[in-house]
Amino acid sequence: MTNTLLSSAAVVLALGAAPAFAAGHAGNMGYALADDGSTLVVMADIAAPGEVQTFELDKPLRAIAYRPVTGDLLGFADGMIVTVNPASGEISDLGATFDENAMIGADGYVAFDFNNKIDAVRAVGSDGANLVYFPEGFGDNDERANTVKRFTDTAYGEGDANAGATPMIFANAYTNAIAGETAGSTAQFALDAGTDSLVTLANNDGTLGTVGKVTVDGEEVDLSAWGGFDILSPSEGEDQAYAVLQMEGAESAGLYAIDLESGAATMLADLGMGGFSGFAVSPGM
Repeated sequence: MTNTLLSSAAVVLALGAAPAFAAGHAGNMGYALADDGSTLVVMADIAAPGEVQTFELDKPLRAIAYRPVTGDLLGFADGMIVTVNPASGEISDLGATFDENAMIGADGYVAFDFNNKIDAVRAVGSDGANLVYFPEGFGDNDERANTVKRFTDTAYGEGDANAGATPMIFANAYTNAIAGETAGSTAQFALDAGTDSLVTLANNDGTLGTVGKVTVDGEEVDLSAWGGFDILSPSEGEDQAYAVLQMEGAESAGLYAIDLESGAATMLADLGMGGFSGFAVSPGM
């Protein structure tokens, strides 16, 4: 396991051009997966990151998620749910039991985020798979605790602007991700590289609803499935949505703020490299 600073493949967070962002969000930490999930990238401060650290992981991960209730960073690997120590990259297997049909295609992308109302994490595959991991201790003697179960695959609802289109969900995020507590309510959003849209996702039902095309400076973009998406909420109803997006044909990704009402994306930084396969944000330590 190594602990190095990114050099030629550095994540260059040039946030000097976005003072309003820095003032409003300074201190939030960012985590990303690179090198096909084998490297954890830790941004000490996504507004003014300073030194960015990388850690070689013992096992490649397909996605990561911040767990608001406990402050842990969780990872999804084939047949395994893990915790990840962001200070060392050390992985600990949580021993979750996967139902026989609870799998995501090996060649696809995985969206992964906590539903902070029930403190369970949803994994959505770009192949349509819709899974939930119920953590150890979930509910009152709930038989689902420490298991991964499959629910209805994702599909656009009848009458939706994208009805009939085949989705390619690669990132998801829940509102009201409040550190240290569960939320009274939450809503799930996702990014679809198949339709280049910001969408809603109706949890176990799997129904997708189009919010709007993802745009930058008013222009629609062509999303690749590389990247990630997360929401951090200082309080209920106050949601800061961030995404790492890499456009088709581009060599590097960018860090963006996402308007959850329209899908408009505002670039906050050029990350100087591409190929990210997961992203999470947490309050600073």
